Amino acid sequence: MASADDFTMKDGKLMAIEDGESIEVMQGVTLQDGTEITRGGDVTSADGRTWKLQEGDKLMEDGTFRARIFMNGVLKENGNVLIVRAGEKLELSKETTLTDGTRVMTDGSVIPKDGEKWSLKDNDAILIDGRPLLEGSVIIKDSKPHLVKECMGEPLDEKTKLGDTEIHPDLTVDFKGDGDETALKEGDIVKPDGTILRADRTKK
Repeated sequence: MASADDFTMKDGKLMAIEDGESIEVMQGVTLQDGTEITRGGDVTSADGRTWKLQEGDKLMEDGTFRARIFMNGVLKENGNVLIVRAGEKLELSKETTLTDGTRVMTDGSVIPKDGEKWSLKDNDAILIDGRPLLEGSVIIKDSKPHLVKECMGEPLDEKTKLGDTEIHPDLTVDFKGDGDETALKEGDIVKPDGTILRADRTKK
């Protein structure tokens, strides 16, 4: 089990992912950094913090935690364009239209209802409401900022800057130059260029 690439919760079971295949874990595991995971998904980090893995969350072999942040929409993974419904992935076999009217093609081309055509790159996604969830963005999940990596979220414990937007762990953001400040809410996204896409569809 020490050779597993990472560990994830699926259908309430702890699974080890080895060479792309999932194998149920039948006993507790200790990772390279000392993080411990029980068969039921209870985690104790090397520094003593405790939490429980939720469905789709992952722990890497080095102890890095990534939260599941993407449940519905379209993503590009390993060159394949996939439709995601309730967390389950299927190859996108025909053009699909998202709830805001955005159209996504089988080659990953995205045609917004109002806006310029663009294309998904590997590990980019677009949510069911049409907002892009790009690699290197920050999304708010469970009232915490998460850095998007491979369509998963790594919790941020220190301030992070995207473009001219500085994001703090308490969900406040500062904008360079104008001294403006606002607060992020559940589901909000900050794109790599610093643009904020609100879950309620307003834009900063």
